Amino acid sequence: MGEKHSGSLVDYLKSKTIVTISELATLLNISARTVQRKLKQWKIIRSYDHNSSYFALQEVAGFDDFGIWEHKTVHFSRYGNLKNTLIGIINNSEHGMNAIEIRSVLGLDTRSFLYHYKDCREIRREKVGSYYIYFSANSVQYAIQYANRKKMATCQAYPVLKDSSGIIVLVETIKFPGFSAEGLSKHLRRQGIRVKPKAIMAFYKFHGIEKKTALGL
Repeated sequence: MGEKHSGSLVDYLKSKTIVTISELATLLNISARTVQRKLKQWKIIRSYDHNSSYFALQEVAGFDDFGIWEHKTVHFSRYGNLKNTLIGIINNSEHGMNAIEIRSVLGLDTRSFLYHYKDCREIRREKVGSYYIYFSANSVQYAIQYANRKKMATCQAYPVLKDSSGIIVLVETIKFPGFSAEGLSKHLRRQGIRVKPKAIMAFYKFHGIEKKTALGL
């Protein structure tokens, strides 16, 4: 392919943002295989959906914090294909990811592909509560993600106390450090403040407050 074709190809890629191989082949009147060879000379990204049929120059991509870029319902990733993208976003997540979270990030219906990767060596799949969670297979990262997921699950089950209630719980905890969550709940109830022991424990866990006494003692 001559310099004329090369210039035309780059200009066309920039003007169209995303293109298909067949579109370029028709434009330049050359074979699809020739187009593919030429694309390898530049920093090209390929869509992880739509059968990986769309291409774009890497320089035009506007990747988000997850490394994903969407253009006209077509999705591209810093990580490359769908498998590598799935592994990438899971390994870099703070608390692992469930199917709903993965779908939100990738923009794809996970029912069409997620189950196929359940035995992927780079991913660890475990049930936490009512959901299957996908964690990093790296033991160190897994431990961090799992702890964060359990913390999140607790806080979702028992929402973190609102500002006024949280401040009261914190102040009374400082004043009476020997109280268990159950004891503090009873103490507050005598003052006309109703806060369940489990909500107090969720508050402690969310803020990293260590309590030596067990719930109910």
